[in-house]
Amino acid sequence: MPPGPETTDETDEELPTSLEDAADLLYGVGREEFIGVRDALVKQVRAAGDRELATEIGGLRKPSVAAWVANRLAREYPDEVEGLEELGGSLREAQEKLEGDALRQLSRQRHGLINALVERGRRIAREEAVRLGDPAVRELEKTIGAALADPAAARALAGGQLAGGMEAGPGLGDGGISAALGGPASGARSARTARPSRPSTRRPDRRPPRAPRTGDATAPGPEEPIDRDGEDRARAEQEERQQEQRQREERERREREERERAEQAARESRERADEAAELARRAAEEADTATGEAEDADAAVSDLRARLEAAEETRRSAWDAADAAARKRDARRREADRAREDAESAERHVRTLGVQS
Repeated sequence: MPPGPETTDETDEELPTSLEDAADLLYGVGREEFIGVRDALVKQVRAAGDRELATEIGGLRKPSVAAWVANRLAREYPDEVEGLEELGGSLREAQEKLEGDALRQLSRQRHGLINALVERGRRIAREEAVRLGDPAVRELEKTIGAALADPAAARALAGGQLAGGMEAGPGLGDGGISAALGGPASGARSARTARPSRPSTRRPDRRPPRAPRTGDATAPGPEEPIDRDGEDRARAEQEERQQEQRQREERERREREERERAEQAARESRERADEAAELARRAAEEADTATGEAEDADAAVSDLRARLEAAEETRRSAWDAADAAARKRDARRREADRAREDAESAERHVRTLGVQS
């Protein structure tokens, strides 16, 4: 029995007809599945005749770990993620009006929401066996913070098509948001599935048609000459087109792999830079702590020195007073001795006068 066209166990699905739909599907699959699913989708769309869309789909970037988690949060917790824009607007309004109580309450909600989303992101990563290291956690926190700071960033996060992280600040703007987007999403989709199924890898049978065999119902009769040269030319042209197609696909694959390697190297460099910055920040904190302790010690020494000087002065004053008191005591003793001698002399004189009488 001759082999039939390639099939898979997966259910055939309607091919996406726009880059938006393709990106929405791709940025919802497992991170390690992204490349394989994207390549299969490119082949399917190209085989369907839409080469321009296939090229656009082939240019979609594999998301960073933090961006992948953010995209999953947008799909699994759409209410919380879409609520970031409203909360951010309330925070900005409270800041403009200088409403202290409202600002404090909203700030607590902000921290609570960021922490809750990050913890849910950790759970998603654990369930998918994806390593969510400290740099990726910081990138996720910055991305959520950017969504709170900028409505456009909030809509980009809710769109669930990020390829990289976002960070609030002067450099965000439309350019920073566009750089973080992997697809063309500008906001949340109304009907989103939590985990889109992957596209089928079934593709049409592209083998050249077989020449009819002797005895086939469609084989020409003895009075119908066979154009062997025309068949050979057609077969050669078909093979040439297939060869060119394979070469183009190979070039595109190599370019895509090179681009992905460059992006991976850039992400790793960025992660190393983030780790180095974190180490520098911790070292600065340790240096500040040590400086503060040294300043406290200097202050304590200065205080003790001042107390010691005061005690020395008190001691000198006490000894001076003690010396003065001793001198006064000695003078009084001498006065008492002289008075005693005068009294004894007077008594002797009295006795002498009595004897003479």
